[in-house]
Amino acid sequence: MYSRNNWIQRRGTGAAALVLLAGLALTAAQSPARAEDPAAFFKGKTVHFIVGYSPGGGYDAYARLLAPHFEKLTGATVVVENKPGGGGLTALNQLVRSDADGTQFQMLNGEAAILGQMTDKPGVSYDMNKVSIIARVEVEPHFLLVNSKMPDNLKEIIKSGKKIKFSATSRTDNLGDYAAVLCEALEMNCQIITGYKGSKGASLAMMSGEADALTISESSGLHYASGGKAKIILTIGEKRSEYKPDIPTVYEAFHLAPAQKWWLDFRLSIKNFGRSIVGPPGIPADRLAYLQKVWKEILTDKDVIAEMAKHQRPVHYDSPEALKKIVKDDLEALPKDKRDKFKSVILKKFAS
Repeated sequence: MYSRNNWIQRRGTGAAALVLLAGLALTAAQSPARAEDPAAFFKGKTVHFIVGYSPGGGYDAYARLLAPHFEKLTGATVVVENKPGGGGLTALNQLVRSDADGTQFQMLNGEAAILGQMTDKPGVSYDMNKVSIIARVEVEPHFLLVNSKMPDNLKEIIKSGKKIKFSATSRTDNLGDYAAVLCEALEMNCQIITGYKGSKGASLAMMSGEADALTISESSGLHYASGGKAKIILTIGEKRSEYKPDIPTVYEAFHLAPAQKWWLDFRLSIKNFGRSIVGPPGIPADRLAYLQKVWKEILTDKDVIAEMAKHQRPVHYDSPEALKKIVKDDLEALPKDKRDKFKSVILKKFAS
């Protein structure tokens, strides 16, 4: 027979064992999960590279030229998807509601996205402060293109008193808003016609004579002016284009009063977000960091930059941190009275 002391000793030993097992279980539960290898996650995956415009435009060209480089570095298969509508913002609205697993990202018209939010554009359901910012691909000046039958000098066009018709996809698509700012700053007699499908549709309208003029990014402007049905007559930027150094900037061509200059200065401050790659909010931190690393490697590779230059698609990478600062500054720095005036000019003043 066991004595009472033996029974107590065995009971104590069993209790201690239970405490030890419970402690081990708790430690295991609290131990961090094994870190996922993001490179292994993307290898063999199909990723969707979204373009918010129709095929044939500048954003589409950038995505299709860059996709093979992402495939090469990651082992993923890239599908470029065109989702036109809303000046590229319909696709962004859909993106922010998509699965945040890192397999979907967009070649974004960042300027239009910031402007859409700044001007309270109907239907905007994204917040640029929350999207996953991956990299800037390019920032470039804008050109003013006109139909080949128009005069070569903007001063001459303005002096004629003729109403100048601009083509655009929307009021905040980098076509309509640049046109509005230019018309306001230079006190031009303008009409901005919206609703065209992508920059390609807007450019065809200008080249056919349905519209007179188009404000568009450098790379797309070079492309559309190459066929002889349109010509570049002005650079909307602080510096002349390296591709068209003979074309003066708006600052050189016109003597601007401070109030006129403000319109151009403020709009150009937004342009530094440029063409950028973004994903939905909430991508796991390790996967987002991997995407940022891969795209930085692609966009700073000398061979990639040279290849893109051959297609007149320049690359000027900037970091996610720099882009986040631009978003914060642009969306919070403008006083309410200035913002209301800006919205009125962009959205209403030159409406067709």
